[in-house]
Amino acid sequence: MFFKRFCLGLSLMLAASLATAAAPAEAPAFSLQTPQGETVEFPAAAQGRPTVLMFWPSWCPFSRALQPYVQAIWQDYRAAGVNVWTINIKEDRDPVAVMKERGLSFPLLIKGDAVSQRYHIQYTPWLVVVDGSNQIVYTRPPKPPTPIDTAKEVRAVLNGLLGDQAVPLPTTYPKPYDLHLKTEADLGKKLAPKPVPVSEWAPWVEKYLAGIGADEIVTNIPAQGPLADGKAAIAAARNVWSAAYGAEQTLTQAPYRSYRKGNRWVVLGSGESGAEAKLGEGFIAVIEADSGRVVRVAPRQ
Repeated sequence: MFFKRFCLGLSLMLAASLATAAAPAEAPAFSLQTPQGETVEFPAAAQGRPTVLMFWPSWCPFSRALQPYVQAIWQDYRAAGVNVWTINIKEDRDPVAVMKERGLSFPLLIKGDAVSQRYHIQYTPWLVVVDGSNQIVYTRPPKPPTPIDTAKEVRAVLNGLLGDQAVPLPTTYPKPYDLHLKTEADLGKKLAPKPVPVSEWAPWVEKYLAGIGADEIVTNIPAQGPLADGKAAIAAARNVWSAAYGAEQTLTQAPYRSYRKGNRWVVLGSGESGAEAKLGEGFIAVIEADSGRVVRVAPRQ
């Protein structure tokens, strides 16, 4: 609630200070660096192609809610030549670390406060779509119903710009990313896993393990130590998933289930379906019970 009030307060203050300043029709030029020190000169770097720009601070829950959908847009549209740059502003944390925690990999530009003034930002996240002529053709509205609505609008605008190269629209979208309104305790209480009978999970685990070689080991992940029970196995799997996919993406997998066969623990996340998830819909980790060596890590079956 604090973050929600904070973001709203910032939006109102920015809107008041910029009430007489119309948003630019042409995307202002800027020069910013990537975390690796490379310089991006916009609009030259856009090379006359459609571009998505998103300005975000890590403390804003609404920015965090939109980020997974921007990640998906970048993944789906980059092959069609669309540029995506997210620009970090008003920051008091390491944005690279924040992105790693959230399992994000879209292009990042840092220290964009001066640039944000040129774009007359009135609220966060500030997202615009720029066409090949460097004209702003879409600006995210102040209060879209959900991040999904914004994603749909951005995709529609991009497809209109791409014409024959339009990217097929998704038939479904992930549920709104609302971890900023939930704690881990809330998720655990709300999504208590339903018991799975042995007659259901035992054949599934046996079949899954049959597809793993006897010598298969993930060599770049350290052993997690002996895992005496299912609780320890889940904790180890969460550590592994957090390193691979981000801590926040791992939290979305709650509730977690663990099953043991012989010397191997199979730990499962719940994916998008929560307590109703079928076995194998979410993250998977296979870990040796005696040594804690990680045998396999996968986002799903």
